[in-house]
Amino acid sequence: MDEMNQFKEKVLNEYPRLGLQDSFHFSCHIGVPCFTQCCADVTIFLTPYDILRLKQRLGITSQEFLEQHTLSPFTKDQRLPVIVLRMGEDEHKRCPFVSENGCRVYEDRPWACRMYPLGLASPRESDGSDDSGEFYFLMRDPDCQGWDAGRQYTVAEWLDEQEVILYNRMGESFQQITLHDFFQKGNSLSPEQIEMFYLVCYNIDKFRVFVFESTFLKRFDVDAQIVERIRSDDMALLEFGMQWLRFCLFSEQTMTIREEVVQDVRRAAGMDRMK
Repeated sequence: MDEMNQFKEKVLNEYPRLGLQDSFHFSCHIGVPCFTQCCADVTIFLTPYDILRLKQRLGITSQEFLEQHTLSPFTKDQRLPVIVLRMGEDEHKRCPFVSENGCRVYEDRPWACRMYPLGLASPRESDGSDDSGEFYFLMRDPDCQGWDAGRQYTVAEWLDEQEVILYNRMGESFQQITLHDFFQKGNSLSPEQIEMFYLVCYNIDKFRVFVFESTFLKRFDVDAQIVERIRSDDMALLEFGMQWLRFCLFSEQTMTIREEVVQDVRRAAGMDRMK
C-alpha cells in the first residue's frame, strides 16, 4: 500500500468527521509565523477548472501551462491521467506562484488550496449522489500555527468564503466521469480514449483546435449557438467536452451524429456485406 492509500486509511479510521455546521478556528495571513510554509513540497492535484483558471490568469495557453507548471505522474493501478502542480526546483520545493507576501494567483488558486485546512473524504467511491458517505475533516499539520487563535468558521462558511462551492459546481461533470459506473465495474479505456480524456480535461486550447480544425463539426450535429460559444468561451468548451467524453468513452447518447454520416456508414456496411 503506497503512502497515499495509507493516509486515506488513517483519515477514514482515525480522523473526526465534520458536517457542514461543525465549526473550527483557523487563520492564515502574513502575520502568522508559518505563513506560506505549507506552500512547499506538497502534492497539489489540479482539476480541469483549476487549469482553466490558472492559464487564463497567466495569459498563456493550456499547452504552455502544462509544459511549464505541471507533472503527470503514473502508477500501475491508475485508470485515468492526473495532473499535479510542479513545485520549484530549489531546496524547499516551493510553489512557483508563492512569494514572501503570499500567493500571486490567490483569486485563481486551485481547489486544494481553497479547501485547506479542510479535507474531503468518502468511505467508498461513489457516483456523486448524496448517500456517498462523504465527510470533511481537519488537516492539522503540526507545523501550522494558524489554529485556535483564528476566526471561528463553520465548514459551510469556510466553503462559501473560499469559493469552494463554485469550484465544486464547475467540477461536477468531471467528477461524474471519473466516478462513472464504467470504471466501478472494472473496465479500462483504450490508449486513444485516455489521450482524448487528457486533451479535453487538461489541454482545452488544443481541444478547441480538434473541434474546429478537424472534421468534427461535419460529423456531429451541434447547435449553431453552442458552436459560437465554444469558439471563445473556455468554460462552455469544457462543458461541451464533458458531453463529448461521455459519448466517446461510454457510448452514451450525448452527441448527435449527422444523418448524412449515418447514411454513409450504412452504405459502406452494405457494400462490405456484398463483397
